[in-house]
Amino acid sequence: MPEGDLGWLIPWAPRGKDPQFRRRRDQIPAGSGAPRPDSAGPAVWVRGLRKNYGPVLAVRGIDLEIRRGQIVALLGPNGAGKTTTMEIIEGLRRPDAGEIKVLGTTPAQARRRVGVQLQEGALFADLTCTETLTLFGRLYGFEANPKTLLELVDLADVAERRTERLSGGQKRRLQLALTLCNDPELVILDEPTTGLDPLSRRQTWAMIRGLHDQGRTVLLTTHYIEEAEQLAVWVYIIDAGMVVAEGAPTTLITELGAAATLSVAGGRDAQLETLPGVLRAEYSEGRWELQGKEVGLILTALNQRLGEAALRDVSVRPPSLEDVFLARTGRHIATEPEA
Repeated sequence: MPEGDLGWLIPWAPRGKDPQFRRRRDQIPAGSGAPRPDSAGPAVWVRGLRKNYGPVLAVRGIDLEIRRGQIVALLGPNGAGKTTTMEIIEGLRRPDAGEIKVLGTTPAQARRRVGVQLQEGALFADLTCTETLTLFGRLYGFEANPKTLLELVDLADVAERRTERLSGGQKRRLQLALTLCNDPELVILDEPTTGLDPLSRRQTWAMIRGLHDQGRTVLLTTHYIEEAEQLAVWVYIIDAGMVVAEGAPTTLITELGAAATLSVAGGRDAQLETLPGVLRAEYSEGRWELQGKEVGLILTALNQRLGEAALRDVSVRPPSLEDVFLARTGRHIATEPEA
């Protein structure tokens, strides 16, 4: 398939735990996205993946192994190579080198068993949500159930609204419904909450957890630390086209022995870097950021150095995957254009 051919991404039939989903699943014809009884092995297996764009090394030897039934996140800054990696797994781009297996076969052969939500997607502006789902189903010769799908993504109340009148969050949820129409075993979500407000982001998280509860494998990319920590049971941290760390989020943080970060207002002359328990200190624009493992000791020292009033403005952030990224790369997750 030539790069840029997105026709296979048009989805068609739902599944789930309620009777309506089961009835629709029973009607899925052989060779579709219906789960195979002999399914075994990882959902996605990648070894030595490489992709260049001229002189730009977008992906440099990435290895992945995504177990079935898990939510796995590729976490990294924009420009790290996450989207290129996903597009190769989806079959939209050809790698320069490496091996890829999706659901035990090639990306091309697995297409009907995979649902994909691209980082950017377009909808037919003049169609309603119901008409959109119906059209996409009929393109594959299947009468989808728009009502069930719209209820699944909490859009039942705007079923007859044209897509051009949907909010950004609503459009992303409709795209998620389209992703699920082919009853996929594997759901691939590229930056599923980018541009969403905090409420819409958390609603999307709940829907992703719901996909996991249905027994689906979910592979997502994100540059949001909290998103990876909240959703994923396994995280691949990617930077400059390479995996720099992998593991369960809590394990990665624990193994790092990362320190908590305290932020407090104060003058540069306070010399808070000399406080007991402080391992690292930075000063910028009237605030100090202190890192240390003994938070109680540092707070006591701050009280003695700055007074009780200063403690009312102290914020404490526990160690996170941001600290793991910082330890492995020497910098914070940034926002360059995505590769």
